[in-house]
Amino acid sequence: MLKPLSLLLAALALTACTPLQNCTYSATRDFRALEHNIRETEEALARGYRTERRTVPRTIFTTCYRRDPATQKPIAFPCRDTVFRTETIRIPINRAREARKLAEYRAALPAAQARASAGVRQCQATYPEDA
Repeated sequence: MLKPLSLLLAALALTACTPLQNCTYSATRDFRALEHNIRETEEALARGYRTERRTVPRTIFTTCYRRDPATQKPIAFPCRDTVFRTETIRIPINRAREARKLAEYRAALPAAQARASAGVRQCQATYPEDA
């Protein structure tokens, strides 16, 4: 039911450069965000947890080099460096709360789709040369 509109919006988002495309992208922002939230909540309910990506700093010991001021030869010395690693962590969910949230998202979807469609029509009326 929503697939053709979603595909159109995704295609427009990838190539958004004309005024019509920019307008359409802006007009459908809330609808796309709501679809994303529905998808995320469905996946969390299916898994039983949410995932979150975090960038974690870690200190490592390595070998650094500097030049000897007198001879200009490299001198090795131990030093510390910070590296960053992205970790995916599991966050437990409250299934009842997630189910309520999903129901609220789904209830809000028709109104958001109507606003998005009206916004797209307004964009097409405003920028007819791009259509």
